[in-house]
Amino acid sequence: MKRREFIILGSVGAASASLLSACGHPEEKLIPAFIPDDDYIPGVDYWKASTCGMCPTGCGIIVRTREHKANKIEGNPLHPVNRGALCARGQAGLEVLYNPDRIKAPMKRVGERGEGRWEEISWDEALKEVTDKLREIKQQSRANRIVFATSDLNGVTGVAISTFASSYGEQILLTTETPKNLSEASTYQSSYGALYTPIFDIANSTYLLSFGARFLETWHSPVRYSLAYGEFRRAKGRARGRFVQVEPRMSLTAANADEWLPASVGTEGFVALAMAQVILREKLNKAPLDLKVFDGTLEDYAPEKTREVTGIDAEKIIRVAREFASSERSLAICGGAVGVGAKDRQAQFEAINALNILSANVNRQGGVLLSSYSYLDLLRKVRSTLPASRETSLHDARDIVLDDPRYKLLSSAQPYSALLIHQMNPVFSDPRTLDTIKSIPFIVNFTSFMNETAHLADLILPDHTYLESWNVRTDTLTEKQVAVSITQPVIKPEASSRQAADVVFALAREFDDKTDRIESAENIVKEIVIHLRSGEKMKPDVNAGSSEGGAQYGLPKLTQQGFWVGEVAGFTKEFKPTTEVTVHLMTPDASQEIKADYPFVLLAYEHPTLGLGEYANLPVLQELPDPMTSVMWGSWVEINPNTAASLGIVEGDVVEVSSYHGSARAPAVLFPAIRPEVIAMPYGQGHSAYGRYATDKGANPISVNPYAANSDTSAVRVRVSKLSTGGRVIKFATAVQDQTQKKR
Repeated sequence: MKRREFIILGSVGAASASLLSACGHPEEKLIPAFIPDDDYIPGVDYWKASTCGMCPTGCGIIVRTREHKANKIEGNPLHPVNRGALCARGQAGLEVLYNPDRIKAPMKRVGERGEGRWEEISWDEALKEVTDKLREIKQQSRANRIVFATSDLNGVTGVAISTFASSYGEQILLTTETPKNLSEASTYQSSYGALYTPIFDIANSTYLLSFGARFLETWHSPVRYSLAYGEFRRAKGRARGRFVQVEPRMSLTAANADEWLPASVGTEGFVALAMAQVILREKLNKAPLDLKVFDGTLEDYAPEKTREVTGIDAEKIIRVAREFASSERSLAICGGAVGVGAKDRQAQFEAINALNILSANVNRQGGVLLSSYSYLDLLRKVRSTLPASRETSLHDARDIVLDDPRYKLLSSAQPYSALLIHQMNPVFSDPRTLDTIKSIPFIVNFTSFMNETAHLADLILPDHTYLESWNVRTDTLTEKQVAVSITQPVIKPEASSRQAADVVFALAREFDDKTDRIESAENIVKEIVIHLRSGEKMKPDVNAGSSEGGAQYGLPKLTQQGFWVGEVAGFTKEFKPTTEVTVHLMTPDASQEIKADYPFVLLAYEHPTLGLGEYANLPVLQELPDPMTSVMWGSWVEINPNTAASLGIVEGDVVEVSSYHGSARAPAVLFPAIRPEVIAMPYGQGHSAYGRYATDKGANPISVNPYAANSDTSAVRVRVSKLSTGGRVIKFATAVQDQTQKKR
């Protein structure tokens, strides 16, 4: 009988949680570790650790498998990021794996582009099609106009592209998605001196002031910060923390706050600057800060003078400013809707960050914790083992990302010769790119599902899901600790799909057969484990990793647990916040003519479960009611009841929201917790080609504001017109509500 290995849980560091919760089974304390898929006992559950791939936050997961089938995903209770918790998106991962609309084999276009006529081909045929075309492009001296677009630029796919570019012997253009929190992230260094995203210690703060940061829904790492929020509210030995949310529309996060301040759209920075003015004029600041404003004085932003701009009474701002300044450990966070539609958005983030500097909470418990180590880029270590030409052959083309208007200008002057695209759908996220992409003569799409961009491809190469793939990521835990999490296959693929990185390695070998040392994504993960074992610039944390130390830490141990935690040594520079800030805020304004034609502001926001539309093809998430409106299976337009009454609109009426750029139609939902001049719509719907569960459902607000591409929140001036009455909004328990109303 073959030997089996087991992990006895409860003996790894301080964590005593069990990865297996199967009641009544003798194996509930034992977990088979790293068992080959062909070696199993029928009827017995096997749990495998991995990393969630449903969003960029990287929660640890364990997947229950039986008879080569995955049938449940749970949070890994040992993982330091999510500690066993998992959001709805993470739970829905099995619907990605077993979705009936998955592309199961390579497909070649046989009709006109966009007709949707395909034929299945073998992988050998598909690779030959790609290599023949790439050779032809190289012979035509157009290789430097090949674009490789991937959302996994910092993962194993990025290493594979480096290898391919070296083998191909030409410089290719490389691009990725624009981070949705780019404006926010760009201020970390200017405000705090931080090179990377800080850790916001919500759990240990005593007063939390959030400007548009929907940390219970979509901001940064919602599971991690939801757990921290629970500690913030339930902390033993101290008073319950107080929480104030500033944003024009009440989100789920705002609904959990002690107080909601409905500031006008794009004026959150003015609220922060008004609070800073109160703190400084009353000498409540705990740290010195020379806070200046461009073309004026700080007194110009006093609460009494900014009331007309922010829409918030001066008395409220003064009271909250005093509470914030007098609290023992106060913390201000920002994101989402802050400064949307304003030209000074980055300045607004800097004004909010200034509150943390005034409170002296940078690098202190309950405040903004800055990493004191150099960024642990394990994939860079793998790249360093490759020939130098593989790095220099790449050209970072992020200045011509597909959602950038300049892309069209460049393509008209120097047309692109080919587009290889992986896990991106720019035609949906920015419809302005449609004509540009259609003009590219050769398009290869690595995807698991047919979507709007894949519909225009010449070849579709089916990609593994994250539950069938290898990858690695690093996460900041504390000022010195880092977690290395791996994504690994939990089952054998049933479809004829391949991980995109492995396909790119295969293409590299077609042009240089000497590039077989690193030949797969799994190979890359093994290379990284070698660096973990060497302990280079790191020392392991025995409480969160292996008690034997880094030298004995190998692939079996990492695959059993799914992560490694270590303390990075050798970099002790202490980042310090700036002592001088100059903020340039511009009062939001629009001409009277524009206001007359477009009297409202549309606030489009990321759907809490469907995201920006990438999860709309999962029926369990479509069926999940929106937490604030309880709407399911469609889009809606949120209108203040007083505004709706003035327009003759009642709930369910179909309305059209129009801007200078375009329009969208959806049923109206009366939403009292929104400013009267604001109209709100969620992203997530409006697909024209994304499988049976998403196609032709709802509307995409990106058509109203195309400049919102790859942003979680945006605003544009609009008008609202009533189109028809008697529409119906699908809400949770609608049928029961209708029956109740009839009985009455």
